[in-house]
Amino acid sequence: MKVRLTQKLAELINGVDLSKAHTGDTLDLTDRDARTLIAEGWAEFLDGKPGRDRAHDKPKGPRAPGRTKR
Repeated sequence: MKVRLTQKLAELINGVDLSKAHTGDTLDLTDRDARTLIAEGWAEFLDGKPGRDRAHDKPKGPRAPGRTKR
C-alpha cells in the first residue's frame, strides 16, 4: 500500500523502520505498516482514500430512474 509520509518524529514506530525515509516521501508498505503510520498521524493515503481493489468497482454513470441521492 502506498502512503505519503507527512511527519517523522522518530526513526522507528511500532516496528516500522523509517530511518531512510523523509517527510514527503512516498512509501510502499505492507497494509499493516501503512495503516500503523496513518493511525499514528504520520502518513496519509496517496489519493486521500484507503487503498482497495478497484477491479470490482461499478462503473460510474447515471443513477437508476427513481433513485435519489441521499
